[in-house]
Amino acid sequence: MEEIGRAFDKSFCRRCDYCQPCPAEIPIQFVMGVRSMVKRAGVEIAQSPMLRNTLEKAANCTECGDCMERCPYGLPIPEIIKTNFGLAQKL
Repeated sequence: MEEIGRAFDKSFCRRCDYCQPCPAEIPIQFVMGVRSMVKRAGVEIAQSPMLRNTLEKAANCTECGDCMERCPYGLPIPEIIKTNFGLAQKL
């Protein structure tokens, strides 16, 4: 359990929303949870208009770092946003 905890420690969003507000108006915790949503609800969820609109906003991430300064867990948020956006684009 400890090993799993360490593996996810710097990649798991706890959805606290302390990272907000985003200057690019990205709903960060939603984008951070895309992978989980697809895993639980299936690939079809990635085609929903709501998720598509949210992911379009994710493309506007400027990597300003404001969110990282506010994240109490030290997550590399811009990196995860980029990864999740790329994943969603492939679906």
